[in-house]
Amino acid sequence: MGKRAAIIGGGATGLETALFLAAKGTISAETLHFLFRYEAESPDRLRELVYKGVHEITVFETQSTVGKGLGKSTKWVVMDNIARYGIKIITDARILKIDHGEIRYEKDGQQSLPFDSVIIATGSKPVRRVADLLKQTGIPFSVIGDSVNTAGIREAIHQAYLTVMENL
Repeated sequence: MGKRAAIIGGGATGLETALFLAAKGTISAETLHFLFRYEAESPDRLRELVYKGVHEITVFETQSTVGKGLGKSTKWVVMDNIARYGIKIITDARILKIDHGEIRYEKDGQQSLPFDSVIIATGSKPVRRVADLLKQTGIPFSVIGDSVNTAGIREAIHQAYLTVMENL
């Protein structure tokens, strides 16, 4: 990964990826403890070191808000950490082209920014390859989770529970 990283997609996966990358290069808990304990740095400087990693992260989202797929309390924590890590978020941005480290996008006119790395974290769709193969065997089965429609883990677990209860 280079210094400047772009993440295209401001849903749960995009934001969690942004936080993961933003934390790279920050000081470890052990180092923080040592520096704080021996007053080697001011509390303000230590706070800066906790949140200043080696990457500059920008998240692009086509919608006017980010965090789709996050629960309310989780979103609050994620957005707080995004602010603390200095992650830049560009909403209402339509990506036009990614070419040789440059992202061209449309937001209030055409714009572009240079990046060393680009991560695509946009949408998902159901994949039914295994279900289609199983159908050919004649073995009874049920299709649940992201093979039906993309959702969260809670929905998949609930579908699994209902499927098991129906087939007892």
